[in-house]
Amino acid sequence: MRRIMLAVGILAATPSAAQELNRASQSLELNATAPSACIVRAPRAVAVANATFQSGGDSTARVALTRLVDPNTALPRATSFEVAIPAACNASHRVTASSGKGGLGRIGAVANPGQGFAQLLPYALRLDWAGTRREQASNGGPIVLAVANGASGDVALRVNTPEGGTPLVAGDYDDTIVIQLQPND
Repeated sequence: MRRIMLAVGILAATPSAAQELNRASQSLELNATAPSACIVRAPRAVAVANATFQSGGDSTARVALTRLVDPNTALPRATSFEVAIPAACNASHRVTASSGKGGLGRIGAVANPGQGFAQLLPYALRLDWAGTRREQASNGGPIVLAVANGASGDVALRVNTPEGGTPLVAGDYDDTIVIQLQPND
């Protein structure tokens, strides 16, 4: 019986002895910064009419119009295509889309194409992102969408060339559409 009491006596003495010890503590603060950033992935075709689409990797794609004009009249044929670009921005940002030439321009164009002919074919551009949509003519300057918060999903770009209008001068036509996602500074 003495043994049991001795063991109880030791256990009872241990908490009071622990309360008399000086304790030390130290804190460690953690700090970090997540910089604002926007990323894009390889574009993909969603819908294509009178055109072909080829992805060129993470930041480029090529769209070739199958028949730019009617061979009997030289009048433009309707073309449309839509591409989806997976993207994400973790802060407020803006998305811009702009045409390099203001439309499909004839390579090597001269100042005077001749009476009743054109060397530039403006087209309709539509940009959709984060619940916002804007559409305008390619020769109307850049499209700018301002987004107050971060967003992720697909940037959708739709291009429509008109049917009819002014006959086009024979030749090769091109344009470059640049789409940029930029965090607000």
